[in-house]
Amino acid sequence: MPALVEDQLHTHSPLILGLVFAAYMTLSVLGAPMGGRFTSAQAQRVGMILFLAGMIGLCTAVVASTLVLFIIATIVAGAGQGIAISAAARGLLHGSTPAERAPIFSAIYLICYGGAAFPSLISGQLSNTFSLPQIALGYGGLAVVATLFTVVDARNPHTDKTGSRTCDGSNATRSSNSERSHENGRRPCRQDR
Repeated sequence: MPALVEDQLHTHSPLILGLVFAAYMTLSVLGAPMGGRFTSAQAQRVGMILFLAGMIGLCTAVVASTLVLFIIATIVAGAGQGIAISAAARGLLHGSTPAERAPIFSAIYLICYGGAAFPSLISGQLSNTFSLPQIALGYGGLAVVATLFTVVDARNPHTDKTGSRTCDGSNATRSSNSERSHENGRRPCRQDR
């Protein structure tokens, strides 16, 4: 991001670079509690739509070389990311025991950092061929795809008719779900233990 801000937005001020980074990270952290007002799926959708709006603003700011729009779009994208990621984590952790949370978080971080590293590696190689605004537009395209995927496929954790989480997503009662789990050799749901 520093090269993008310096080259395209024509500023070399460390204060501005710090402001852009802080705007994104701070709003990402502050966006997390905002997502708690929605169900997991709703918050993922709202967060990704906000993130996409921020990415559109970032791409527009880069093409137009507008620093103020870039900072505003960074704030919007950061808030959207905070809402979406916290909602996805909340959905994945739903019904888990404290002992199950460490492996779940390990998988989340592995996927998130791997998902960020792969496009960064590709964009680094493409920077020899394409300009920074073109690469920013490529990231904007990835944001469109991710937003469409989230809007269409985001789901809340499965619960049965009594409001308890089920292991297989069926609408079975606690007793039949527990019996079925034991019959199939699987461990019962946390609520059934």
